[in-house]
Amino acid sequence: MTAPRLGGKVVVLMAEGEALAKKLVAEGATVVLTGPPAEDVGALLAELEGGPGRVAYFPAGDDADALVEFVAELFG
Repeated sequence: MTAPRLGGKVVVLMAEGEALAKKLVAEGATVVLTGPPAEDVGALLAELEGGPGRVAYFPAGDDADALVEFVAELFG
């Protein structure tokens, strides 16, 4: 079995980037979605949890340091 092309890569996307998030997760990337809370974010997270990549959500804010800490804590 071939390893996913983007395994080990972490990508931060606005939650509106649903199509890109799906492609990246399918290629093995870890995708952190961010943006204002929206009803459809939960459905997208549930859909993407099947991997091979990983996915998480960080609520949008002006604190870039908090986003970096979140990514580091979850994914190293």
